[in-house]
Amino acid sequence: MKEVGLTRKDIDTLANTLSVGVKSETIKKIGYYYNNTQTITEEEKRIAEDIFRIMVRDFEVKVREVLVDTIKSSKNIPHDIIAKIVQDTDTVSVPFIRDYEALSKDDLVNIINFQNENKQKAVAMRQNLPSEVASHIAEVSSEGVVEILLENKTAKIEEKAYDTIVNRYTTSEGIKEKIVNREILPIPVVEKILNNLSEILQKKLLFKHNLPDNIVSDIVEQVHDKVTLKISQEYSSDRQIELFVSQLYRLNKLSSSLVVRSICLGDVKFFEYALCLLANKPINDVRKVLFTTKDDFIIRNLLRDAKIPTNMFVPVIASLKIAQELNFDIGKKNKDTFSKRVIERILTHETLNEKLDISDIEYLITKIS
Repeated sequence: MKEVGLTRKDIDTLANTLSVGVKSETIKKIGYYYNNTQTITEEEKRIAEDIFRIMVRDFEVKVREVLVDTIKSSKNIPHDIIAKIVQDTDTVSVPFIRDYEALSKDDLVNIINFQNENKQKAVAMRQNLPSEVASHIAEVSSEGVVEILLENKTAKIEEKAYDTIVNRYTTSEGIKEKIVNREILPIPVVEKILNNLSEILQKKLLFKHNLPDNIVSDIVEQVHDKVTLKISQEYSSDRQIELFVSQLYRLNKLSSSLVVRSICLGDVKFFEYALCLLANKPINDVRKVLFTTKDDFIIRNLLRDAKIPTNMFVPVIASLKIAQELNFDIGKKNKDTFSKRVIERILTHETLNEKLDISDIEYLITKIS
């Protein structure tokens, strides 16, 4: 036996009652038919939507809450009804924003731009949140909203969005912990945040993401190198840099990767003092080879004496050529772009007289970036 569908009597019932209970039961009945698209007629659908338009303006919050709970699993609610619900008080709008699947990307971005934090958090909680919306949250939302986004296991967060979050919240331990707790992280993100984590979070990050031993070793090495060179850049005099490099040498921490990275970042002073110790040559001899010779062969011999791996000769020579073009005047402005120029030089093989395949190029860029 077919159940009685929607009729104009339902509108009359709602119009002539003040009872929250009666309104709520009527809304549930309407919602049932509205969601049952196989049996609802076009006329009944129009009646239901007219009733929804009345109910979203009802002065009783409870009635509006029941309405949202009833229709949030629907598919094609008219946009004027959606807009009214989104503008409503949090107890009405938040469940709808969180659960109504048919909200468009534009709808979600507008909520992030113009609605309060609770409604933004509802967006961040949505299942399978698109990467475009996640990126927008990363760029403009508060720390609390970003934390909810990071807790959302189904949210699609791209590497660029992680970069934005890390740059915006460099001192937030809560953000760092939630990044570490993500199921999957791009390796460049792991590399970027590792040196800013506590020892406990570092171990958790490397363990949780089950990185291969060689990648873990590379990441730890890169983090150490970058921190060391950042310290070096704080020193202004040759003597300070010489003492710093000597200390690293005595502690057996003057690795070839550190030395190569130093010149690729434009830290000429660090590089020359490191070669002095590793090749056991006076500073003037090192400078003569690095800064006056036009013969790559002589430079290569010096690098061999310093036990620099031959597969790293290319970025070293590229870096020296760029430094020569700058007349070794590598101030802060030039240092900021120096490594990018080295990478560009490697990518184009310009003036390097080397034949490199793709795997060689990728390896070199990983080592110096």
